Amino acid sequence: MRVLRGLTVLAALAGSLVGCEGTTTGREVAKVELQPAAERGAYQPVKFSLATDMNPIAINFRGDFTQEQTEFGRWNSYRAVLLYNGATVATTDFNLNHPQKQLQGGDAPPPTSLVHTLFIADLQTSGEYELVISMLQPAEITIKNAQIDVRAKVQRPPKF
Repeated sequence: MRVLRGLTVLAALAGSLVGCEGTTTGREVAKVELQPAAERGAYQPVKFSLATDMNPIAINFRGDFTQEQTEFGRWNSYRAVLLYNGATVATTDFNLNHPQKQLQGGDAPPPTSLVHTLFIADLQTSGEYELVISMLQPAEITIKNAQIDVRAKVQRPPKF
């Protein structure tokens, strides 16, 4: 029974690390603080100078949650578009979920920050890229200290 419990814990830990390749591997080549746009929760576009010798690259969103109880369990929905000379290179829709104040029966406080990999991609051309993040619905939570970081030479997640 004890061995089975240990294997279950190891499997859960391995499962939680899947998808972290964009935030933990490679090297950071850019970090930009996001500036708010006119629409609550949206951000001004940001530009990066990127090169094909950085492949594969990861673009990550980082931020801090407020501890406003009315936001617990709510989320924001976004669309991120990576552009090169106005042409779409990659696009993704994503949610940033504010956790509950604690899991049922749990003692741990809720997380205060988040990291979300938007893209892991191979660039076809070196040059200036633009990232546009827009809201898909009105914001329900506040993200403070929002940043984008770009990592070069990241490992790709395993294929299942």
